[in-house]
Amino acid sequence: MGHSSRTVDYIVAFLRNQGLHDVFGVDGANIEDLYDAVQSAGAPLRALVAKHEFSAATMADGYHRASGRPAAVAATSGAGAMNLVPGLAELRASRVPALALIGQPPAALDGTGSFQETSGAAGTMDAERLFAEIGVFCARVREPGEIVTLLPRAWTAALTAPGPAVLLLPKDVQQAVLGAGAAPGGGPGPVEVPARPLSPQRTRREAARVLADAAAGGEVVVLAGPGVIRADARSELASLASALDAPVAVAPDAKDVFDNGDPRCLGVLGPSGVPETDRRIGAAAAVVLAGNQLPQLAGGALRARLADVPVVSVDGGTAPLLPVDHPRLIRLTGPIGAELDALADVLRAAAGATAAGAGAAGLAPAAAPAASATAATAAAADVPPAPATADIPPAPPAPPAPATADVPAGSPVSATADIPPASATTAATATGVPAPPDGAALDLPTALAVLARRLPDNAQLVVDAGNTGATTVHQVPAPAKGRFITALGMGGMGHSFGAGIGAALATGAPTYVVAGDGAFYMHGMEIHTAAELGLPITFLIVNNNAHAMCHTREQVFFSGDYTYNLFRPARIGAGVAALFPGVRALHAADAAALDRALAEPPDGRPVLISIDTDPHQVPPFRPFHTHS
Repeated sequence: MGHSSRTVDYIVAFLRNQGLHDVFGVDGANIEDLYDAVQSAGAPLRALVAKHEFSAATMADGYHRASGRPAAVAATSGAGAMNLVPGLAELRASRVPALALIGQPPAALDGTGSFQETSGAAGTMDAERLFAEIGVFCARVREPGEIVTLLPRAWTAALTAPGPAVLLLPKDVQQAVLGAGAAPGGGPGPVEVPARPLSPQRTRREAARVLADAAAGGEVVVLAGPGVIRADARSELASLASALDAPVAVAPDAKDVFDNGDPRCLGVLGPSGVPETDRRIGAAAAVVLAGNQLPQLAGGALRARLADVPVVSVDGGTAPLLPVDHPRLIRLTGPIGAELDALADVLRAAAGATAAGAGAAGLAPAAAPAASATAATAAAADVPPAPATADIPPAPPAPPAPATADVPAGSPVSATADIPPASATTAATATGVPAPPDGAALDLPTALAVLARRLPDNAQLVVDAGNTGATTVHQVPAPAKGRFITALGMGGMGHSFGAGIGAALATGAPTYVVAGDGAFYMHGMEIHTAAELGLPITFLIVNNNAHAMCHTREQVFFSGDYTYNLFRPARIGAGVAALFPGVRALHAADAAALDRALAEPPDGRPVLISIDTDPHQVPPFRPFHTHS
């Protein structure tokens, strides 16, 4: 760091030294200095511009869910900052780490009625109070030198909570020159975030004894959630399930945490699952919660059934939503992956001792009671230490150069007649499921069955909210070597468009977005961002000309003799084809046309396929089928 470096240059150097590669945002007058600093610094850091700040936050969300790496978000003051609120709220609710850098008017103008002022002075709104409620950390940088301490504090909070940490950056603070002595050592180094310690061995042995006793007389069931994904502990979860010979049910926002094709997989927890899953859990002799707090949509209805059942919670320090005085709860609060691994090792060692004639002595409880460990209520989450500079992971794939300028004017495909006929090589997938015949009717379950047969094993499937999302979660298996991403913290419509872009940028894997027309109308213009970046994402838009879940609720929970949520027909495929020459957009009128469209090899452009479905079709969401 030279003596002439600005505060924003220091911020960018810090981001690079933490291994960050991407800043998602929307430019503006009070954040443009940060963009200038990113440009000056060059690769591997890059700034990517979204159409809307909400989607910038969801790009960071999908980026992390796909790769496990955090990203930064940048927005200007005023409406730009306010547009971030729902996206940051999803990051907070879903415990996704990110660093949000939000521009503010010059601090020298605070209290003078400056444009977009949110300093809290002179009766203005206080952005620091607002974002302190939404983020896991928030600070307003009032003096340039404060950045040296506030940046590492924000970064540490983002990783350890985890969630979004927010720094409010007045424009004059961004532009200020940091003196040579402002940063010890001449610049920002990598921040070391210490891992949580493992739980005491006596607690683990007690947990293993309880589970072994339960397995001897019944069935142990594992309820896995997104904490396992955040800890990158899928293999450790599979190892524990094998050691226990236990079935695994998965949270809807962690569907890819366990192989959906494994005979042990019980399916999805919650209202998008099936009653048989709940029955097996209700009959369990013991339950393991692996990174699952049991929120409402991921098994919350089962909490009462677990009141008298032994529960082992492998939670990384985030307590499950069970009564604090649950009499048979044992918590393992260290890093989730390490705790799952250690528990499986104890179980296997004990099983080996039993097989050798040593009985169950290896699982005898230690003299100290396990209850002392269950009282731990530390809030910090399961986060491995930040990598040293030498261990910074390689940059994600660079997006191709923007493609729109070179796309011939007549390139968009806008009618089913342009979908090529099926060939012998595309008549069936590796699963052996035959292609649908020409003219086969196309409802949502049929469309999703066609999608499932066409998904590559390494695909990233990003699913939006509403009837479309509920049906997809219920029906479509997670790709065997890929990701299944859906956001259930705030459940905002349109989340999938930004999240799909973030996931594609993070990994380069084939990415598919499934969203309804309501979600498309909210944030579907991010397809333009995908086109500008040359990302070959496939967007499947399920058009029922409705806010269909709201319409379903009108019919199920109210009189059903009115609706606010049915719309006149729209031709989304044709509209996008005309609007964006950088997108291959089409409409599939039947199942065979959809199958052929999905079979087309990528050509470097985003693909949008619209289909029409019936808004009156009730999704497999149990509250709609059990209400009377």
